[in-house]
Amino acid sequence: MASPSSPIAVITGISGGFGQPFARVFSENGFEIIGISRHEPEIPIGHHIAADLTDSTALPALVEQINQLTNHVDVLILNAGIGLYDGWEEMNETELRALMELNFFAPVTLARSLLPSLKKVNGTLVTVSSVAGVLPVAYMGAYCASKYALNAFSDTLRAELIGTGVHLLNLLPGRINTGFSTRAFGSRTPPETPFAGSPERLARAAFRAYKKKKRQLVYPGWYRLLPFVQHIFPGFYDRASKGKWKT
Repeated sequence: MASPSSPIAVITGISGGFGQPFARVFSENGFEIIGISRHEPEIPIGHHIAADLTDSTALPALVEQINQLTNHVDVLILNAGIGLYDGWEEMNETELRALMELNFFAPVTLARSLLPSLKKVNGTLVTVSSVAGVLPVAYMGAYCASKYALNAFSDTLRAELIGTGVHLLNLLPGRINTGFSTRAFGSRTPPETPFAGSPERLARAAFRAYKKKKRQLVYPGWYRLLPFVQHIFPGFYDRASKGKWKT
């Protein structure tokens, strides 16, 4: 059982990507960590719960385990996700459905289930979406669709939470150096980008945004320019989006 006096951060996808940096930053700032992933993290931080978030039937038991560990959640970071790099005609149906379970349905289910624990302490819900949830990218259509859906969930839930004391922060990372591409579903390899961000800097920026109760964070910041490029030069954006993908 977590200490009743300590702030609690529950983080999905703790074993890779942004999960470890999130855990380190929140732990450094006095939070007890409850981390969720299929595999044990290389560097354990706090309490780990093994769970496969693509299995919707396992989520009620996961929520029960969290509730047994703590009676409140100060920060819930819905971070777990996966990519799928294929065109719509060629992608695998099983992988598409697994992606939607992990990137959309699991975060929605966990958020809905743990809202009572967040409301107890006027907590913060952090949804980890992507700039791909506001900008379409060729051969990432399934991933984009999952993040567009997550953005819609986050924005509508934020409005519904007015007056409850619960804050919602939506993160929109761009390309970050995490090895995300190597773990993704699909048969294609995305083009290299020279301007990828740092997962550690993202985690620290996210913590600052949490403290300031911001609604949204785009990182790296230059990605904020891309919607204007798409709006003004849509044909150019589409060609650039298709880029030089490898098969």
